[in-house]
Amino acid sequence: MIKILKAVIGLIIMPFRIRIFRPDKIFYNKKIAVVGPADSAFDHQNGNLIDTYDFVIRLNKALVAWNPDNKKYLGTKTDILFHNFYENMDSGGGGPLDWNLFKKFGVQFLIQPRYDKKGFQLMFNYFKKYVNTKEIIYVFPKSFYNEVIDKFQNYHPTRGFYALNSVLKADCSEILITGFTFFKTPYAKGYRDNIRDMEANKKHIKNQGLHNVEMEYYNFLQLLEKTSIDKILVDQKLYAIIENDSPQIAKKLKIIN
Repeated sequence: MIKILKAVIGLIIMPFRIRIFRPDKIFYNKKIAVVGPADSAFDHQNGNLIDTYDFVIRLNKALVAWNPDNKKYLGTKTDILFHNFYENMDSGGGGPLDWNLFKKFGVQFLIQPRYDKKGFQLMFNYFKKYVNTKEIIYVFPKSFYNEVIDKFQNYHPTRGFYALNSVLKADCSEILITGFTFFKTPYAKGYRDNIRDMEANKKHIKNQGLHNVEMEYYNFLQLLEKTSIDKILVDQKLYAIIENDSPQIAKKLKIIN
């Protein structure tokens, strides 16, 4: 009976607590930092630099797996969190949707980007579980979402790609990208240690059948090639990966000092 009641209340709350996130407006002329979970984010102490950006974007378990020792590498500011709304800690989940934790990091926008049946089902499960009448959940416009998934045939982009796509398609003044190697290097320690081994991660991705790593990397290169943003900073590992595959695209990028 309680479950049914919570489901009904969640269904009532949901239409009033979901908003559309429009990257073209929110990111216009802003400096955006996108911090991913790859080990490359720990190669240099860029934490202070990251915290100077207008918006800092992080992904899934970034706040749940937070370690204070990481501050000098990752910074602490988190304005935007892209989350898959699966709360398990392993098997690709993003960890608990804990607003008490999110607010400690200053989260302004919690984004579940999928504007489809599955995306709304995930958000309904959230409202049914937490009966949250205070916080807003954001989703991409349907046209923006469709434009993203059209690049992936029968696969789904990772939350990291959603984030990168949203900034590279907007008129930002500057973008910083770190912690993205498109599964060519391991996750950072503490993020997904159960699949930190490269072979284990490849097997995990294959078994899930959701993501296509090579397709995701190709689409990222296409975004870099077409973007009009003239100031894009990347970490050294990502720069080396791109330079090896496309020296021409690499010329558009600057390595984070």
